[in-house]
Amino acid sequence: MNKKVCVAVSGGLDSMVLLNLLLDIPEIKSEVAHCNFSLRDKESNDDETFIKNFCTKKSIICHVKKFDTLNYSKKYKLSIQMTARKLRYDWFSELLKKNSYEYIVLGHHFDDSIETFFMNIFRGTGIKGLLGIPKKNDKFIRPLSDFTKKEILHYAKIKNIKWRSDKSNQEVKYLRNKIRSVLSTFYSFSFSFHNGLKKTINHLHDESFLIENKIEEIRQKITIEKKDYPFFWKIECQKIKKLQPLSFYLFKLFSPYGFNDINSMKRLIDAQSGKQLISKIYRIIKSRNNWILVSHKSFLENKNKTYTIPDRKIFSRMSLPIDIKFFVDPEKESRKDMFLIDFDTIQFPLLLRTWKKGDFFHPFKMKGRKKLSRYYKEKKFSLFKKEHTWLLINGNGYIILILGNRLDDRFKVTEKTKKILGIKI
Repeated sequence: MNKKVCVAVSGGLDSMVLLNLLLDIPEIKSEVAHCNFSLRDKESNDDETFIKNFCTKKSIICHVKKFDTLNYSKKYKLSIQMTARKLRYDWFSELLKKNSYEYIVLGHHFDDSIETFFMNIFRGTGIKGLLGIPKKNDKFIRPLSDFTKKEILHYAKIKNIKWRSDKSNQEVKYLRNKIRSVLSTFYSFSFSFHNGLKKTINHLHDESFLIENKIEEIRQKITIEKKDYPFFWKIECQKIKKLQPLSFYLFKLFSPYGFNDINSMKRLIDAQSGKQLISKIYRIIKSRNNWILVSHKSFLENKNKTYTIPDRKIFSRMSLPIDIKFFVDPEKESRKDMFLIDFDTIQFPLLLRTWKKGDFFHPFKMKGRKKLSRYYKEKKFSLFKKEHTWLLINGNGYIILILGNRLDDRFKVTEKTKKILGIKI
């Protein structure tokens, strides 16, 4: 059975060698994807024409995308190289979904990994940044990763493969090109340079593997509860506190969620309940003796969202953020696990929302009203639980029910009740 892949082809030496190699494998059906970044005027268009002509001659399907890279770069305040990378990979991901390719095949080689190695050293990095470019990540593969530029060039000359040169690869304004220029001296000076770096990177891969295994072991040790959707991670603070070296483990465990301020994380371990750290996407909330790490997005969605239940006819057809079922006059034997409400006391439309400052209710079997904030405090609700507890609101604005928790006394069933609304969580 043939495998269908899409080869990213710029028209340069590496991608043209890669494409020719894949065309020699009968079990693989190759298609081509070419990005025209419109950065070199006529040269960019000539690259596109060169690839289209090659694909027509070889009867290969060719996908071409033209980008307005400069304007995108200005609009989103990204460097040209970062813009081109984002545009390229976003489009490749679209092609993957649309055409069901086994892989997107890229032409990165070992010299690219060496350049990435040194670029990350200049920027400051841990072991992961010294591993070069991965041979495979998800649906993106790089079959030339173990070959040097010199070996690829040698193969192209033997096979008489044609390619186009990109003059921008010589421009010293880009860090990668500056490093490439310096490295060329080492390549000519020492034959063992590539082999030495290859051994180093391989050793670093082994060490990274061991570290990641240890981090996973620690992650499981400190975890009380974890689920992926909606994302929720409950962590035991005392177990975090005992980790040594603490700074290293805090960084490895929480930097993937956007938390890089080690000192703030250390302070949060012993902080009072309700204190929190916020990254771009996530929050760490101190809840008594635990940390709760959750999506910041889910909090904002809950905080600002209100669900309207216009009438009883659509009780069972509504899509709501909590598993809630409504029963009008339920059978007596099924009422045990329900909150029972006097149907005649409710006014439509009903609302479903989370708490707001100033909310109050009349707790079931109690006289008088109580602020919801005080009730939550007495019941020792964590900040996370407060934010994710839904309220059923009557048409007149009164709280009918704290879902899964407490009914408002004004809506209870009495001897005078004619019709009952049962709510099951």
